[in-house]
Amino acid sequence: MGALLTFEARRIVRSPRFFIFTVAFPLAMFLAFSSAYGKGDLATVLYLMVSMAAFGAVSASISTGSRTAIERQVGWNRQLRLTPLSGINYLASKVAAAMLVALPSILLVFAASVLFEGVQLNAGTWARLIVFCWLGVLPTAVLGLLIGLLATGDSAQAMSTVLMLALSMLGGLMLPLSNLPAAMTIVAQALPSYWLAEFGHDALAGNAVSVQGVTTMAAWIVVAGGLVALRYRRDTARA
Repeated sequence: MGALLTFEARRIVRSPRFFIFTVAFPLAMFLAFSSAYGKGDLATVLYLMVSMAAFGAVSASISTGSRTAIERQVGWNRQLRLTPLSGINYLASKVAAAMLVALPSILLVFAASVLFEGVQLNAGTWARLIVFCWLGVLPTAVLGLLIGLLATGDSAQAMSTVLMLALSMLGGLMLPLSNLPAAMTIVAQALPSYWLAEFGHDALAGNAVSVQGVTTMAAWIVVAGGLVALRYRRDTARA
């Protein structure tokens, strides 16, 4: 599993277009939005910082997992089944790789908030913010892998883009929920993207994470993880 994870990380780094667009786009959005709406308003800058970091993490984790569809198309999965690598370790390495790619998206947005917007937080708050946001990526990393196992090589990018935009828009990452109908709050609170950002807000406020948020995240992980395992077993049976 460690060897495969190392290979996955190296392969992603060797794909500069994928890495740059996955990491740089949320950073560019944060800089644009904070310049337009956050000048002189620290609360707005912090809101945008958490929202864009969450958006980048969601985008990176889903895009990384969905690349599995291309591997299935070229037969890489079948080759790995001939090795001692177990199915659970293969799937775990894919999720870990997605989380690994999501981390720079989070860190670069946070770094930009310090360098360009003058955000100053103590070390403990930064540590909680990074850990809470990063661990909140786990459900979307599993969802990205599910797309990779369900989609074809041609449809994976479209499916991952639709999912990423849906989670970002409906989860309140792109538009504040206060600007949307009240019913949208109910929808948002059922999504992992909403709680990913909420974990960041909790870290800023020094609060413990929401029990409802943890429960919602766990439900997504269990359901999506079960579908991933089922789909992988069906792929293995066909091979």
